Amino acid sequence: MNQLPTLLQTPHLTSVVKLNQDHKQKCKALHKHECTEIMFIQEGNANVVLNGQSLTMNRGDLLLINSNLEHETVPCVDSSLKGFSLTFSGLHLSPLPVGFIIPSDEMPILNVQNQHITIQKYIEDIHEEYKNNDPGSQEIISSLLKTLIIKILRISCSANSSQNVSISDKVKKYISENYNRDISLNELANIVFVNPYHLAHTFKDETGISPIQYLITYRIDIAKTLLLTTNSPIVEIASKVGYPNANYFNLLFKKYTGYSPGKFRKKSS
Repeated sequence: MNQLPTLLQTPHLTSVVKLNQDHKQKCKALHKHECTEIMFIQEGNANVVLNGQSLTMNRGDLLLINSNLEHETVPCVDSSLKGFSLTFSGLHLSPLPVGFIIPSDEMPILNVQNQHITIQKYIEDIHEEYKNNDPGSQEIISSLLKTLIIKILRISCSANSSQNVSISDKVKKYISENYNRDISLNELANIVFVNPYHLAHTFKDETGISPIQYLITYRIDIAKTLLLTTNSPIVEIASKVGYPNANYFNLLFKKYTGYSPGKFRKKSS
C-alpha cells in the first residue's frame, strides 16, 4: 500500500478496551468479528495468532486486524502488558474491501516507535471520551478516530515505501535458513502474508521458476557441495538437505543434474 487510501466513510467506534495483566483472563479463544480492530502496545509484549500464524507484538507496535479475520491475542507470561484495543464498524477505504484497514497480503504489525506518543495520545483521548460519554463525545470520538486512522495509514505507507525487499527475496532468505526442514508452499506464503497462489505467481514472474522449484534447486546445490567436499554417506547428505527419503533424493538429484549422487561424486573426484 504505497499510495494513501481514501477514507470513503468515517467508521463508528464500537469499543475501547484497556489492556493490562488482568486482560490475560479475559482473552477470547480464536475468534473473528465483523468489526475492524486496532491493538496498541504501550508496554510489555503479547503473542498473537493471526490467520494461523503466530506473531509477537512489542512496545510501540500496532496490530491492524481486518474484519472477519480469525485471531487470538495473549499477553506473554512474563510481560507487564499495557495498551488498548479499539474496534469499529463501517470502515471503508478505497480501494480496499469494506472493513479492511490494510491489504490482506500486508504485514499486520506496524511499529510506530517514532510516533509512539502521538498515537498513544489519540487513543487515550478516544478512551477518555468513550468512558465518560459526555455531551458531544460521539462527535469528538468520530473526529479523533478518523484522524487516528489517517495517521496510521501514513505510517504504513511510509514503512512500505522504504521496504525494498521483494516477496521473492524474503522467500529466498527463508529457504536459505530452513532448506533442511520440510517446507510447504503454504508455509512460504505465510511468512510474506500472501496466499499460495499469489506467491507462486509473483515468485515465478520475478525468478522464472516456482518457489518449490527454487527450494529443490537450492537443496541440490547444497548437496553437490557436500558430495564434493565431504565423505559423508549419500543417505546422510540427503537428510541434511531436507530429504529423509534417500531414494526420493536420488531421483530428484538425477532429474536436476543428469547423474545419480554417487556418479556425480565419482566423476568430479
